[in-house]
Amino acid sequence: MRTMLLQPFPSAAAKMLSLCALSLCALAVHAASAAVSVSAESSAAMRSPCLVDLGSSQGQRWRICWLDKAYGGCDRPSAGVPAVVPGTVLASMLATNFSGLDPYFSRNLEQIPDISQVGRAFYRVNYRTQVEAPTLGCERGNRSLILRGFNYIAQISVDGTVVATGTGMFRRLRVPVPARRFQLDILVEPPLNPGVNTTKDCGWTNCGQGGDHSLAKDGPVAQFALGWDWIKATPDRHTGLWDRVQLLEHDGDQLQDVFVRAEVCKHIGGAASNAVAADAWLEVTAASGPSGLLWRVRDAGGELVLGAQGQLGVPGRAGTGAWFRQARLWMPWQHGSPTLHTLEVLAEDGTAVLHSQSFGLRCVELQYNSKIDGPAFSINGHPLFLAGVNWITTDQLLRFAGNAERYENEVRLLQRAGANIIRVWGGGIAERPEFFAACDRLGMLVYQEFWMTGDNNGPQAGDYSWPLDHGVYIENVRDTVLLLRGHPSLFWWGGGNELYPSALSPPPDIDEAIRGFIRELDGSRPYVQTSALLQQMKTYQPTETSAALSVDDGPYSAQVPGEFFRRNPGLRYTIYPNRSGLSPFPLSINPEVGGPNWPTYSGLQKFVRTREAPSRKGSYVPDELQFHAFEDFNIDMTVNRPNYTNNYSRTVVDPVYDLFGANLINLSLETYSWRANLIQYVQHRSLFEGYLEHQWSWYAGVMLWKGQAPWPSLRGFVYDWYLETNAAHAGMRAALAELDHVQVSLGQCTDGAAGLFRLNRGWENGPEKRIRVILHSLPEGQVALSQVCATPATAPREAVRLCALRWPSSGGAFLVRILAQNSGQEEEAPVEHLLSNPCSSDDLVPAMDFRNLDETPVPLEVRPGRDFPQQQEVVVRNLGRNVALLVHLRLFNGTGGEVLPVWWSLDYFNLLPGESRRVTWPGPAGGRVAVSGFNVAVEDTGDMDSRRSERESSLPAYV
Repeated sequence: MRTMLLQPFPSAAAKMLSLCALSLCALAVHAASAAVSVSAESSAAMRSPCLVDLGSSQGQRWRICWLDKAYGGCDRPSAGVPAVVPGTVLASMLATNFSGLDPYFSRNLEQIPDISQVGRAFYRVNYRTQVEAPTLGCERGNRSLILRGFNYIAQISVDGTVVATGTGMFRRLRVPVPARRFQLDILVEPPLNPGVNTTKDCGWTNCGQGGDHSLAKDGPVAQFALGWDWIKATPDRHTGLWDRVQLLEHDGDQLQDVFVRAEVCKHIGGAASNAVAADAWLEVTAASGPSGLLWRVRDAGGELVLGAQGQLGVPGRAGTGAWFRQARLWMPWQHGSPTLHTLEVLAEDGTAVLHSQSFGLRCVELQYNSKIDGPAFSINGHPLFLAGVNWITTDQLLRFAGNAERYENEVRLLQRAGANIIRVWGGGIAERPEFFAACDRLGMLVYQEFWMTGDNNGPQAGDYSWPLDHGVYIENVRDTVLLLRGHPSLFWWGGGNELYPSALSPPPDIDEAIRGFIRELDGSRPYVQTSALLQQMKTYQPTETSAALSVDDGPYSAQVPGEFFRRNPGLRYTIYPNRSGLSPFPLSINPEVGGPNWPTYSGLQKFVRTREAPSRKGSYVPDELQFHAFEDFNIDMTVNRPNYTNNYSRTVVDPVYDLFGANLINLSLETYSWRANLIQYVQHRSLFEGYLEHQWSWYAGVMLWKGQAPWPSLRGFVYDWYLETNAAHAGMRAALAELDHVQVSLGQCTDGAAGLFRLNRGWENGPEKRIRVILHSLPEGQVALSQVCATPATAPREAVRLCALRWPSSGGAFLVRILAQNSGQEEEAPVEHLLSNPCSSDDLVPAMDFRNLDETPVPLEVRPGRDFPQQQEVVVRNLGRNVALLVHLRLFNGTGGEVLPVWWSLDYFNLLPGESRRVTWPGPAGGRVAVSGFNVAVEDTGDMDSRRSERESSLPAYV
């Protein structure tokens, strides 16, 4: 057992109270005199608390009624309908008033009355339930009701007496309640300024990015609820008890917001920076609670690593700190283990564990990098190239708030795509503890913004003074910091999205309060005022790292693949009045860059009826697809664009129609879907590989707009709302899955040849390798080129050109396979790509000439593979004469329902004629596997169990 030195430290609570001059330290609950008082007991007599979930799925019976008598009133106990808790008003309506309506299918969302049409009274409701006396074994001296999230105004009544009120979507309410059976009523009101959601009615500039922008007046809300270019407005604006309702049975004063403040950065450096452990000085405080409590620490295996017990610091009483010697550090998932320790808070006599929570130790630093002329992040002493995605939330209607399984699945999907960071965008929500817990476990970093965006808070529309009530906004910020500060995955806080100028946005008093809270209540991560100072070149100072990540963001459209390898792709042509020519400008971290996306054909069928495809260049788009935010794949091919103007004659290519041999006027929706998937595979892979090639010379990071969508949108996602991945996910994964990565450069060509590059994003030297590149002609798959390049050891954070790669011919795409081999070992599984000659000036779009692809379905065979405990396997064989492209598997259970997500070992892969691949996934036996793809005849296994006897014992060689 390790020992620790106990030393007193100044009360952290005293530091918290230093902000009281700003009137920001009011408790998160306003309690009326009728509230039950909390008894003061010796901490030695305290017992472990009981936390009870009052959710409707846990058996608690709730009803929801409308206060306006025009909608039934709340006079009778039986008034209203059964309620879903946690859940918005709309979630309860979908379970009752609109039972059976899928709000995401077709245009069904329009059937639900929007608050701008029916008024606030339609969504002003009362949640009602009977709370029983404490259950046997959970009797304690006190009870507290906790609302973890409501929107927008909540008023709590116990047995008809109002005991607490609160305002804002991102703060909690805690209130003492009787230790007996009582009637609980929670009146919830919508935002005061719900806004108008339709373009034709609002008539404002930029209408659509937050409707008429009025919702931003209310401040701590999810601004996307009023609609954006990728989502329709949420009819109830998220009104309701949208997050957990809990009941805490406890002795003595309630213990709130325990936090481990760790001093790590001072003890990392030199040789120690390569270690996985470091000394850390720990202090443990609580925002409130009884005095005299003790704390101790266990490791991930449950071993007591700090056995001597420190004292918890609470307001009015200092605690004691301790050294945690050679504590294992929390690492991002690609660089090590995200080690989590466990803090336990005990009663004064050490007999009862009153509270436990996980925590991680890491050092986060934000510094100016002179080489790239901009901000850069490091973790545990290592510069870290950020490659990630933007995130909104799991569901437009917030039906998965608090759902740990949903959060785990979505974070894991992004991890498998290769992302190391998720940006929680400022137009969305303060993500829930379950989201951060998943990121903690999986080693995923998070950039959490507060709830402002330049689209609505002044720079582009709305007003710089918004929100109207700064006090409410500040109160929500404070409580969010207290709620989330203990998660090691939270990498840095952001003031908001695209806010500028810095002197006005956020409003100075709000910005000052945010900085104060992060400094005093947190102190373990940086704050960056805005994601981007959009094109404010005259005022942008890259050395001021806390002001902005970048001076611009984008683009958001499809590009010539080689453009992603140019400095600041797409933005090279942006209008900058104070810039002459197209000279490079510093943009070290691009917080938003992306392009169009498309689901699989089967995924598309889940939410639209139409079987019509969009026409060329989007000249005609079926109504349902338009409703779900269709975005075309058009590429601007204009050469020698005039500087600083958008008024020029464009040469535009629609790659879905123009780059294939069967250049039809009308496509089937299935053909359109698979072509779109092939295009987004190349686009997303090129995007990330282009930025990676210039890591630490031009860039310190890039984030995709977006990684996911909270409804079945046709914009911004690498997996759909149903959790099925598309080919964009595969393209991103191909670029980011390995820290030591070999790729084809699609940028500058030398003497008609492209370059083969090796990129090392790791923290250690990459070993010497032998690289073999094979180009297979399409559609048949013959070897057209086989080339070997030797590569020396590669230093960390280095990009090295290995050799020239000359295409055998132009006029069509090749299947490119790159195989790496360490000395004395077998070749690794190949990295695959689908590319035409990137150096051909004759092709309509270099690197994306698909005229030679045959879309005639190739027959595949899917057979059960070997038996593994808790893991299944199939063997997929190409029985045809052509290469099968983007082979994608789907899993169905015994009743025919699709299983999602599935953690396939391979997905969107390619098969030469006669070639087989083994594909595994975790899960129980049974079900059936179906296969599809760009040019694949649909095939499935039938019942897996009944075909086990037919499985093969061996496979042909891979290559």
